[in-house]
Amino acid sequence: MRRACFVILFSLGVITSPATASELERPARFCGYSPIIDVRPGEKITTLQGGIHGGSFRWDGDFGSIVVRGIGWASRPNGRLVMQPAEGRPGQFAQQRKDGKYVIAIWNGRQGTAYFESSTRFTVEQRAAIERVRLFQEGEEPSDCDLRTVFVWSTDQ
Repeated sequence: MRRACFVILFSLGVITSPATASELERPARFCGYSPIIDVRPGEKITTLQGGIHGGSFRWDGDFGSIVVRGIGWASRPNGRLVMQPAEGRPGQFAQQRKDGKYVIAIWNGRQGTAYFESSTRFTVEQRAAIERVRLFQEGEEPSDCDLRTVFVWSTDQ
């Protein structure tokens, strides 16, 4: 099954190359697809999955652990917008419960979106961490990234 999936992706010329972020345990800028996080001392990013327009990673820190699904080409998230997007800051949606998990979405007002998932209600510390996240638009090149999740159209690298 795995081989068949690789053959299909290879024949299409579409392979994603997730960042090796499990080693990112120091202050640095992580540019996911599309979240941008300035990782603080004691925090760690671990990539989970990559895709054509997005990917997921786990973000651990003093606030606990949050799974983040970033999408560089998404529609507006469902739900109630509780913080409007502004210059340099994404909008934030009210916490919801979906499939047994708590979810908070942020949106840049265009197509950049990130969904934060937790098995328990988000704490004040987790909400403060989410407010630090910025988003970039698919096709944009964020600056000063020490580590990034990239998309590769070819396996010739």
